[in-house]
Amino acid sequence: MVSKLNSMKQKLFLLMTTFFLSTYLFAQVKTVRPLAQKTVVTTTATKPIINPQPVKSQNPPPKPTDLQEAVVNIVSGDDGKDDNTLVQIDIYDGNQRAAAHGGDIEKEYFPGENQTLNADLKASEYTGQIDNSKYPPLPVLREAVLSDFANGGSVDTQIATIGNDTWKISSYSLTLFFNNDPGSPHKITWSGFTLTQDNKLKHLEFDKNFNPIQ
Repeated sequence: MVSKLNSMKQKLFLLMTTFFLSTYLFAQVKTVRPLAQKTVVTTTATKPIINPQPVKSQNPPPKPTDLQEAVVNIVSGDDGKDDNTLVQIDIYDGNQRAAAHGGDIEKEYFPGENQTLNADLKASEYTGQIDNSKYPPLPVLREAVLSDFANGGSVDTQIATIGNDTWKISSYSLTLFFNNDPGSPHKITWSGFTLTQDNKLKHLEFDKNFNPIQ
């Protein structure tokens, strides 16, 4: 009887020991977490953005607007010019600088006749430079440009007579041609006037828009 009781106690002890060990191991499994897998982030190398330097725009030099040609057209009235009466024409810019010069000699203008005179261009505007190759050194001059007429201009017509002469002019026109000027040619026309041995000079003016000032 005693041996059976001891045997039962041993079995009970073994059963309790087994149960205790199982519970303990199960608890250890739950508390140990698996290692978390690291997330690998791949990065690509990017080149730094370099802002290019802005290209400086260079303004081209302005196109030349020099005076190319000056033409005077004269229509005689009912009394023309004698062949020994000399004609001199001087064209000035707005600052009274000579821009062109022309003339006619020993030529008779008949009544109603239309005469055209081309004036030679003159260099009269000082450029601020000196030509040291000359002796004495001389200032460097240039011919007229469009901006010289920003305040208008004028033209003088003068005669030199031998004896008496009366020249009646029914129409007088000046035409100016400038380079790179969309408004060219500029034609200015004045009404008639008369030149004589006692009244040899006629001064005509035009405004900045190349309109005649009567």
